[in-house]
Amino acid sequence: MELIIDTSTKYATVAISKQGEIVSELSWESNRNHSVELLPTLRGLLDLTGYSKNVFDAVFVATGPGSFSSVRVGMSTAKSFAAGAGLQIVGVPTILAETLPYKGFEKRVMGLLPAGGRRVYSGILQNCGDEIEQYDLIDTERNPLNIDKDTIVCGEAVHKLLSSGILKKNNLVVDIPPPTRRASVMAKYGASRLLNGNKDDAALLEPIYVRSAQIESAERNRKKI
Repeated sequence: MELIIDTSTKYATVAISKQGEIVSELSWESNRNHSVELLPTLRGLLDLTGYSKNVFDAVFVATGPGSFSSVRVGMSTAKSFAAGAGLQIVGVPTILAETLPYKGFEKRVMGLLPAGGRRVYSGILQNCGDEIEQYDLIDTERNPLNIDKDTIVCGEAVHKLLSSGILKKNNLVVDIPPPTRRASVMAKYGASRLLNGNKDDAALLEPIYVRSAQIESAERNRKKI
């Protein structure tokens, strides 16, 4: 059994999966209050399903980018849970969770997440790849989104960008009102990584931070190990 935690943005999710298949899921809108709401919601999920914390073998956690404080709440909870119960842990980049459902339909998928005001986090998933590349933090008031005709655009920020006219709707823009991420995507990705023996080290796993065109994350550290 796997526990899934995503607090990257104000739309948060906790879920339980079994070998990558969702058993139960709770999502809610948290207005910068993840630190107060996460643990009670986790307890509620366990009560709802009748499972105890002892049934889990692994925890899958969204690693951002996203709100600095909210991402850290989810990750610190997941890491504490994994360390305390001796569970395997897998970090799932939040933009990867947004883009994976659309992989293969075009050459690439651009995921967009809100970063405050008119700023967005962006990341590219290539059709032939398994990891997000070209992370960036974009101020859409100053810099246009460079999107070519072979790119699908998706993610939590899309609906607002369309409403404000920053994005123009076409067949390659996925307009879904938030929440746009699904725990089932994290579950399948995490289970696949575990099947391949590709778990993370809880002590080294860190949130993904994006500043301007540079990214600082545990993804780089993991690849060096």
